[in-house]
Order: sequence, then C-alpha cells, then structure tokens
Amino acid sequence: MDASTKCASNLTLINVTEQETFNTTSSNVSGWKIPPVGPFENTRVLLWRVIPPILITIGTIGNAMTIFVLLRQKKMTSTAVFLCALALSDTLILFSAPMPRWVLEIWGVDLWGISNLGCKTIPYLAYSSFQISSWLIVAVTLERTACVLFPHKVRLGCSPRNAGLIIAIIVQAVFGINIIILVIFDVNGYKGICYPSTKGYQDLFDNVYRWIDITLRFGAPYPLLLIGNVIIVVELARSRSRRQRMNTSGQARDTRPVSLLLIGLSVAFLVTITPRSVCVVYSSYQREKSKALASVDPYTAWYDAQYIYFLCEVAILVRFFNATFNFAIYVFSGSKFRAELRSVLCCKATQGTRLFES
Repeated sequence: MDASTKCASNLTLINVTEQETFNTTSSNVSGWKIPPVGPFENTRVLLWRVIPPILITIGTIGNAMTIFVLLRQKKMTSTAVFLCALALSDTLILFSAPMPRWVLEIWGVDLWGISNLGCKTIPYLAYSSFQISSWLIVAVTLERTACVLFPHKVRLGCSPRNAGLIIAIIVQAVFGINIIILVIFDVNGYKGICYPSTKGYQDLFDNVYRWIDITLRFGAPYPLLLIGNVIIVVELARSRSRRQRMNTSGQARDTRPVSLLLIGLSVAFLVTITPRSVCVVYSSYQREKSKALASVDPYTAWYDAQYIYFLCEVAILVRFFNATFNFAIYVFSGSKFRAELRSVLCCKATQGTRLFES
C-alpha cells in the first residue's frame, strides 16, 4: 500500500471493515454469502497497474529536463530556484508514493514491509515530499504576489539567496513535523503489517496526524493560493489597462508570462489535490454509515464500500498528475523556457536569458 493510501488509511479500512462486518452478519443469516469482486475493484486494480509507470516515466523525464534547463542559466532567478526545488520534490513524490504501490500490484512485493527501515523511510519521504511541494507552490506564488504589488522593491527581497533560505526553512519544518512517522510506524505494527506499532499510535495517526497532514498539504495552502492568485489576476488587469492608456507596452519588460505560469501551477495543484482531500474527510463519515448499513443490507453496503473505495483510489491517482505534468505547464507558458529546451535537445549553448525573471 502506497503512502497516499496510507495517509488516508481509513479509505482502505472502509473496504476491510465492510468485509469483516459482512462476514459477521452473513454468518447469522442463512444463504448470505460474500458477493464476488465487482467491476469497481477490477477497474481499480487495472488503473494501479497501468497508470503509475506512465506517470513515473513522464514525470521523471519532465522534472529532470526542468532542472537541467534551469541550471543552465548563467544567473538563476528566485522563481527559477523555487521551481527547481519543486521539480526535485515532485520527483521524490513519484518514487515514494505510486512506485511502491505499483510494485505491490504487479509483483506482490510490499516495499513497506520488507524491512523496518523501509516501513519508516518510505512513508516519511512520501508525506514530506507532498507537503514540501504544496508549500513550494505557495512560496513561489506569494513571491509573485509581492512582485506585482511592490514592483519597485522586488530586487530587495526576491533574490535567489532568499529563495534558497525559504526553501531550507520549508524543508526543515516539514521533515521535523513528520518525525512522528519514524517513531510510530513499525514493520510488525498493530495490524500485523507496516502500520502504527500500537493501538495508541494508530489512534494518534488517525485522529491527529491525519489532520495535520491534510492541513499542511491542502487546508493551509488553499486559502493562501486563492488570495495570491486573485491579487495577481487583479494586478495583471490593472497593468494591462495602464499600458493601454499610456501606450507603453513596448517600453517595459513584460512579466505576464511568469504570472500566468504561477496561476497555472496553482490551478493544477488545486484541481488535482482537492478530490483526494475531499475523499479523506468524507471517508471518515462514510465508514460509520457503512457499518450501520451492513447490519441491515450487507449486499448494498458491500457494493457501496467498493464504489467509494474506487473513487478515492482514483482521486489518489489524480493527485500524482500534479507532480507529473508541471513540466508541460512550463513549456506552454514560457517562450524563453521553450527556447532553452530546444537548445538542450539540440545540444546547443544556452541562450543566455534569465528564465522566469521577476
């Protein structure tokens, strides 16, 4: 089971609990048997066998090209520093979250449970990388917001050195918060698998850490990104209006592509992460509902549980799209980036331009 599913561990427990409840109920009612695996379960397995290797391949190549193109610059901009760190974090997501789950679905090898080191390290890296990516998008969006609000002071604060300092703070804070995973997870855990080692740790994970994780991944970044992007859009409209009135569109550097790029990153982030976050919250309520329904109508409860589990698994796969296709956003939103990419592919020298300049 991959880190995303573990993070929303109650999603899996809906299905497991439903099966256990059905077993208990059907044993008391003559003629009731566990229904066969339905189309939702078969489709879920197929998706996990086919989609992860595609996402991992495309995402790894795209993120590697992003880093290579950005590092070719003679002088990095602060935005480029943030995007380089984001590419690294997204790559870590792909190898620590969908990769172990895909290996389990194809070969039946549980990378989580091979050793206690893997049981602790893989989820630790997966949770941390998701949260780091979220806050890197927040940081670069707020930087762009500051650029459009205070354009004459941008050189004072938006420097590569300050960007590196902010990245270091984010990484240290996230890794520090997630140390709890290294403490509570164990290869022979409470459920006999890689899981919190005691019932108390399981309750801590389900009732406390799960909400900390969803807050760091989604709850806190969402309003910051929303506010930042609204400000950027409003300021872009005002800037365009001023240029039209003054007829000076050719006299100043046009930084609209950078703003549009960051709006695209924010929109992609919110679109891909929202379904999974909704599933995490909804599943905690659905689990109790399924238990109650199973005592009355086990068959309906069983199929409902498979359907909800299927939707939440699809939402988890959609979450990985953000880590995979950020490279495409860079390509389509920046002509300078495309020019540098062509130079890389054609083995030519750098164009000498500063990418994503504020």
